[in-house]
Amino acid sequence: MKVFVSHISEEATEAKAIKLFLEGHLPGVEVFVSAADIHFGDQWLKVIDEAMENAKIILALCSPGSVRRPWVNFESGSGWARRLPVIPLCYKGLKKDQLPDPLGIFQAIELTDARACLTLTERLSKEFNIKPAYNINPSELLENLKTKPVLRDSGIGIVYTHRQEEWEQNLYTVFNIAEKLPPGISGDWKIELLRDKRLFYSEELNKYTGLIFASPWRDKLEPEFITSTIEWVKKGGRLLLLGFELGDRHHGANLSELSQHFGIHPGIDIVGPPDYGLNKPYETEITFKISDAEQHHFTENLSNIFLSNVQTLRVEPGGTEWLRVGANVVYQPKRENVIYRDGTMTAPGGNAFYLNKNAGWLPVAVEAPKGLCGKGSVQMIGTWDLLGRNKFFVDENLKLVSRILDWLAGK
Repeated sequence: MKVFVSHISEEATEAKAIKLFLEGHLPGVEVFVSAADIHFGDQWLKVIDEAMENAKIILALCSPGSVRRPWVNFESGSGWARRLPVIPLCYKGLKKDQLPDPLGIFQAIELTDARACLTLTERLSKEFNIKPAYNINPSELLENLKTKPVLRDSGIGIVYTHRQEEWEQNLYTVFNIAEKLPPGISGDWKIELLRDKRLFYSEELNKYTGLIFASPWRDKLEPEFITSTIEWVKKGGRLLLLGFELGDRHHGANLSELSQHFGIHPGIDIVGPPDYGLNKPYETEITFKISDAEQHHFTENLSNIFLSNVQTLRVEPGGTEWLRVGANVVYQPKRENVIYRDGTMTAPGGNAFYLNKNAGWLPVAVEAPKGLCGKGSVQMIGTWDLLGRNKFFVDENLKLVSRILDWLAGK
């Protein structure tokens, strides 16, 4: 009499509570929960496959977050394909009529009170033709299913999981801030490089107050990775997104798939000085005047910020445009030189660009509309080159980076 509980990693505590409750009140029933029953050294996929093969019923733990993730849907679909009963268990405010297909086709239970918990035990006892224990007390289970406050420790994580290390090294980019603060920046920030994608599918992610995402390099953020990050923000996380010249199409990345959830849309262009000419202004220092943009706590009492390799951004209504192109020029590759292969843009023969001299109103740094971020907040800057490459940017750039790190740490 085996039961398989499908759950996402972040909800391991709740899945274990369901296992404890059912095994304690249904004599002879064994409940498989991967978070409790897969041990160090096990071949986890093989163990899951065997557990599902032996199961007589599938319980899918369904929250607003888990139903958007592929694993719960995959395991539920596998159970259905084997003609096993599948019972979605709705909690954390999710209602039965909010279940997406295919989960929505099954008869679900909303685990909101003691009566619902008893309904679950009665349903399983009927499936297995056994009698549940007397004096069932679901209070401990209900307590474990409550949404708990997220406890963060002011740590800042620099996401380093999608080949960002293949960008040029030994430069004053945002990446080496985690290992050594550049001269002129001092603070007590706790900064870590995050190299393991599994962190994004566990409760451990919630310990970070801030995350920095730089544009991937010839790589893509996986859909589940994006979904997990969105949930993290909406629970109160602070996210800094850093683009780069010519954007996703040029670099084979997909940072925009994450940013658009927060109303931010990066451009396929690069900003250059007004008198540069028709060539691509790569690595060229650009001066951005604070007075050209909206007021923001990052730039208060600053006058100029120096950046290079900057793409423009657009932000939906309700956002803040706190750095704009101003007197500079926006460069875009000439369409006759552009070739698209597998979703990536290349420009053979190189440096022929259109110049848009009337794009001074376009932003290069924005804050997302608060209404799209839940309890959290999101900022995006059109480059990760905040501290200079050929020439080290000092003074006001250092103040800007210090303020951003303070914000990421929750200060």
